Amino acid sequence: MSLNTSRPLPFNPALQLELPLLELELAEQTQSELLVLSAEPERMHPALPRLFARMARRRVAVHILHGPGQPGRTSPLAQAWQAGATVRTVVGLPYQVLVRDRMVTYVAHPGPTSSERLERIANPLVASSVAGVFDTICRILHDKGNGTLDDDGQDEVLRALDDGLTDDRAAARLHLSKRTFARRVAGVMERLNANSRFQAGAEAVRRGWI
Repeated sequence: MSLNTSRPLPFNPALQLELPLLELELAEQTQSELLVLSAEPERMHPALPRLFARMARRRVAVHILHGPGQPGRTSPLAQAWQAGATVRTVVGLPYQVLVRDRMVTYVAHPGPTSSERLERIANPLVASSVAGVFDTICRILHDKGNGTLDDDGQDEVLRALDDGLTDDRAAARLHLSKRTFARRVAGVMERLNANSRFQAGAEAVRRGWI
């Protein structure tokens, strides 16, 4: 879909947006960063993960925290992750929220079609508050990642191995040092009782982890 950036978009500080207008607004107006919290990624409208992937490919920093869901390539967010978005699992997220450039917040209302209509809140204080919660969760996950390997770290490492990334590229994608990534790989290999990365990948596929 080609986007006409010269076309003015309706803007109201508090407005419910249907999905097509939401996609257009996010694609045209996001300058540098999009934060996404999604309690149930499988209930997210398929158009949104595709949009996140397109935005990540054009160098927007897309960071996604989501509740437990389907692993690896079967996840609705797999294409966004492969495009360069940061995707991490968090247990207990209660809602779906997007924050554009830490200035505008989009909140989904509960229900089966929650991702098809979101309310825009054009209040920088609200956006900053939600972004602050997002940052706090990410710091907690990062601190956990520097200690023992958790399930979230395992999933990310397996995806990186499955994509055939070098340690440098995988570490950059996961926002880790190369040393930390190597330690996570070693932890995955130990869990899978594998003597090589190739064997670890094959065993993970056999178990249905990726």
